[in-house]
Amino acid sequence: MYAITGFVGLFVVVVTALWLYGHVVQGEVIDQTAWIILGASILRLLTVIIALASIQQWGEKLATWIILGGLSGAASAQLAYPVAELVVKLVILAGLLEYPAKGVGNMTPTGWFNLAAVWFIFGLPGIFFVQAARNYRDRKGLSNTWVWLGSLLGIIALVSIGLLIG
Repeated sequence: MYAITGFVGLFVVVVTALWLYGHVVQGEVIDQTAWIILGASILRLLTVIIALASIQQWGEKLATWIILGGLSGAASAQLAYPVAELVVKLVILAGLLEYPAKGVGNMTPTGWFNLAAVWFIFGLPGIFFVQAARNYRDRKGLSNTWVWLGSLLGIIALVSIGLLIG
């Protein structure tokens, strides 16, 4: 669990520091993209807090469904994009889909490097959150109801961010 909080926490610190430097120190305009980056960083910070709550004494004050749902939501939100991109790339490789050679359809080494980076930044923490949710569920003797609901809310949050980005 500390691996998740360290890994994701470091990411949040770096992104937030860069955001503050660019928008506060350098005076860059805070446009829609900047707000989305800030909002996503805050959401990731919340995932760090939920992860810590699952193993810290102070987390006992929170309802178990909040923690299990939060861990599951963090897992699904962080895994959905890298899994979807990998599936699309494999479908393109199999010749089952024609796709523009930009973004997810970029099949050059740069496109595959970008996929690896997405897996490193989102997929790896997502896998850690899956394991954290399983461990927490088993430790607390909880049902899968909050796993499914949290996962669904995580996907809804991810889709919402995607719609905001456009």
